[in-house]
Amino acid sequence: KHTRLWTREQQPPPMAKLGEGDDRWIVKEREDGRNVNNWHWSETSYTEWAREKLGARFEGVAIGDGTRSAGKLLSLETMKGDVTVQSRKQKRFPLYELELTIRWEGQLFDASGGTAVEAKGRIKVPDLSEETYDDLEMTVLCDEETDAKRPLKELVRKEGGKAVRAACLAFVEELKETVMKGHEPPPQKAPPRERFNAGYVAASAETAKTGAVKVVYSYNPPPHVLYETLLDTQRIRGITASDASMSTEVGGKLMMFSGAVEGENAELKPFDGERAVIKWKWRFSTWQPSHWSTVLITMVKQDDGSTKLTLEQTGVPEDERERTERGWKGMLFEPMNAMLGGRVIGA
Repeated sequence: KHTRLWTREQQPPPMAKLGEGDDRWIVKEREDGRNVNNWHWSETSYTEWAREKLGARFEGVAIGDGTRSAGKLLSLETMKGDVTVQSRKQKRFPLYELELTIRWEGQLFDASGGTAVEAKGRIKVPDLSEETYDDLEMTVLCDEETDAKRPLKELVRKEGGKAVRAACLAFVEELKETVMKGHEPPPQKAPPRERFNAGYVAASAETAKTGAVKVVYSYNPPPHVLYETLLDTQRIRGITASDASMSTEVGGKLMMFSGAVEGENAELKPFDGERAVIKWKWRFSTWQPSHWSTVLITMVKQDDGSTKLTLEQTGVPEDERERTERGWKGMLFEPMNAMLGGRVIGA
């Protein structure tokens, strides 16, 4: 390498003055502050653009051949994460890392062509990114896990999975093509006040619209058996025929129905000779992130040694009360009845 030395007769070329030279380097001094030709590093958010495009690709997509069963993707329920486009020295490239939840529904038909079974649920995609988009992992969940609805869940797992992968692949191709052509996303609207750091916070008017659920059962075993059963992971998995994770500690987390229900032990009182009590902080995963209900289960010993179990749940969104009560009966207490013996008393 050679170092250039300047003599008195040979002066170095003068530095460009303001208003002269290569406009690409003059950013702060420009009245419009424009990054000319994307020469300097910049970042543009495409998150809302991505939400709109993905939402359109998941809306009303048919699943299956429609002969003995049919299903479809309903909508993009949630999209967490960000999509940005990085620019530097006239080069643009997208960065994206998303977590998606897609709603689905399906029907099984009887011999006459009528609807025999209906089911709804969600498909969860934990990671859509440049490293995973061509080999996505996903989990299919059914709102109510029963043997009758299992064929529909399997249909969605096979055919719905293909549809989700195709939609995600098409979205990534559209994103890259948009970036390559230099198209800018439309200006983003300011988020509503109820949102903070992209997480939804329910307005007071929404949280006020709640109701209560009450269910009463009689079981043959004594209270301590019911108490232990409701806090035992393996027993709950067997009763619900789905994944679960329970805790016997106050403050311990709980998960039931393969993630459809989540919660926490708020209070635990083992059987004292008269009664046992379980209190849960409880929610469906489809509820608004900040919304929780309270479940109080009281198990009282009867004269014949059996147990009167009373469940009282408050803070249930009004439009979810019927679904919630039906779930307690059909998905938990009736299967417990078949396992332990008992009967419904009332509600």
